[in-house]
Order: sequence, then C-alpha cells, then structure tokens
Amino acid sequence: MFQKIKSLITGFLIKSQRLTKTDNVYLATQGSFLAVGNIISTLASFLLAMAFARLLPKEVYGNYRYIISIVTMIGILGLPGIDDAVLQAVANKFEGCLKTAFKKRIRWATLGSLACLIVAGVFFFKNDFNLTISFIVAGVFFPLMESTTLYLSYLGGKKLFGVQVKYSTIAQIIATVAIIITLFFSKSLIVIVLIYFLSNTLIRAFFYLRTVKKFPANSNQENGFITFGKHLTLVRVVKTISSQIDKMLLFQFVGATQLAIYSFATLPTSEANIFLQNIRLLALPKLSTRSKQEIKKSLLKKVIIGTLLIIPLVAIYILIAPYVFKIFFPQYMDSVFYSQLYALTIIAFPASMFALTFQAKMMKKELYRFNIISPFVEILFLVILTPLYGIMGIIISRLIGQFFAVGYALVLFKKI
Repeated sequence: MFQKIKSLITGFLIKSQRLTKTDNVYLATQGSFLAVGNIISTLASFLLAMAFARLLPKEVYGNYRYIISIVTMIGILGLPGIDDAVLQAVANKFEGCLKTAFKKRIRWATLGSLACLIVAGVFFFKNDFNLTISFIVAGVFFPLMESTTLYLSYLGGKKLFGVQVKYSTIAQIIATVAIIITLFFSKSLIVIVLIYFLSNTLIRAFFYLRTVKKFPANSNQENGFITFGKHLTLVRVVKTISSQIDKMLLFQFVGATQLAIYSFATLPTSEANIFLQNIRLLALPKLSTRSKQEIKKSLLKKVIIGTLLIIPLVAIYILIAPYVFKIFFPQYMDSVFYSQLYALTIIAFPASMFALTFQAKMMKKELYRFNIISPFVEILFLVILTPLYGIMGIIISRLIGQFFAVGYALVLFKKI
C-alpha cells in the first residue's frame, strides 16, 4: 500500500512538472527535509519571540536586537561569501575545500573580533556599561561562531539535506531553550547576550566537528574558490549594510523601544523568508550544473508562477495579522499595521532567482552590479526617510528597494 501511494504521488509530481517547469520530484524529496526543519525552526523562533514579548522589557529587547544587528554587519569581515563558494565547490566534488575555507574564515574573523572591541570602546566612552560588556562578549566568541557555520554549506553541497536540517534544527532548539530558560531567571542584557553567543558557538562547533568526522571529505581542491568566496563577500557588503542599517538608524534616532516594535513587526515576514530560502538552497546546486542557455529558457516562467502563488498567501497574512498579534504578542499591538505593510516585500522573493543565477554561474560583473546598486538605492531611501518618518519610513524604503531590485535583476538576467 505504501509503495502504491508513493508511486501515485511520484506520478502526480512528474505530470505537474509540465505546468511548473521544475523538477518537482527533486523539490519534494529534498525540499521535504528542509520544510520539516523550517516548521520546527519557525516554532522555536515563535516560542522565543513569545518569551521575549512576555518576559523582557521593550527597551532591553531593543538593545538586544541592536547588538545582534551590529554583530551581523561586522560579520562581513569573516568572509561569509566563502560559505556559498564551498557549497558550489562541494556540489562539484571538490570536498577538500572545506578545511581550507575554515582556516581562512578563522583568520579573517579575528578582524570581526577587533571590530566588536572597537564598538565596545565607543560605548565605554559613552558610559554605557551594558553595551560595552555585551560587545566584548561578542568579540570573544565571534571567530569560532562565524566560521563553524561552514558545516551547513558542506552538507548542502553534498545534497545531504536531511542531515543538514537535522543538525541545524537541533542547534536552533538548544540555543532557543537556553535563552528562554535564561529569560525566566534574568532580565540582564549582558547575561542574555552571553548565553546567546556561548550556546550558538558551542553547538555550531560540535556539529562542524561531527560533520567532518561522519562525512569525511575527499582531497580534491578547486582552484580559485577562495577568491570567488571573497568576491561573494565583497558584493555582499552593501547588501549587508542595507539589511541592518534600519535597526541602527531606529536605535539612534528614536530609541530601543521603537526598535523593539519594529523587530516584532518584521518577525513574521523574516520567518517566512527563512522558509523561502530553502528554495534557494535547493536551486543553487541545480543551477550550478546547468548551462546559461538552459536557465534563461526556463527561469522566467518559474518566477512568474512563484509570484502568482505567493500573492494570495501575503493577502491571507494581512487579513489575519491583527488576530495573530492579539493572541500571541498582545504587548506589541503597535506592530500590527507595520507588519501588514512589511509583508508585501515577500512578493519580490521569486525574482531573487535571477540574482541566484549570477552566483551559480560565477558571473562576477553581474553580481557586483546587482549587489551594489540595488542595496545602495535602498540605503539611500533608508537614510533619508528613517529620520523623518521612523518605522514607516523604513518600510517604505524596503518596499521601494525590493521592487527596484526585481526590475534591475530582470534587466541583467535578460542580457546573459
């Protein structure tokens, strides 16, 4: 009976490929692992958000989000682009790149530690004890925490999505439980930050070592993958600034409380985007092995279909958002309207596949153009509108930036 049901499902997926123009069997088999992982991950994030909303004052939570935002921006010094370069190299059987990449990331991540200490020094002279110690803590754990994420790229490149999801899910659950337990006993910003960095560093290091031992790499090296990883990092600089500058501007101009309200407004969309990123994880190895002509012939139709599927889901969220916040986050009802508007940014997600093509085919010129010009436009609007309109200014800037990126990516894609 099980085999019969499996055969029927497989047959349906194969027939539906005529409509979607996509390998639906691949998406269903590999994507199911990622989907299960994301469900668990979303639940963990949801419980953590509830804990923050109910147990932590808004000002403390706003400071916490500010610290995470600054460290995320500093993270560019740890060469995060090497993660994607490793994924592509491993997908092409160059597994020896993993250890080389780890050593390189550790060296560069020490610059991130230095940056954290410089930020700590700034707040020391501002007599802000909590932020000073928090950034010192971040600097201590930064190199190892950033570098050990490479195990995820390695597993993704080997298409071991089930193992990848298992490890990443367990890691998130442990880190989430650690913070929630901490919140019951302490409202101290320093303690919360310490537990965040300590738990994430230890669990990532554990799974990196486990991955290397359980799935030993061959000795094959790909010449130039480090250089490509540096290029990927470089083109992310403006994008990373764009993704985090909104929190910095809010913190500086209107304070930690407004940052907390904004953080909860963007939370549902951010979680949805994490779920959608699975499509990118599945698509990158596939795109890496296909010719530009094949990609150009089929991708536009897939993007249109994806957009048509997402629009109704966004509409449903806009309708239910007030009830979601009233039931689960009553302390943040001020976030509802902003959350509804921010959800519109998800509509632009399918078009991100155009930009993924540039990465998959190592098209450095297109990567630079897209990842510099598009975020720069968004940053420009953020810098102008945030001081004037606060949270609303940020959301308007995000919408303008996202849909400009869609148009620009399409223009570049048609030229390949």
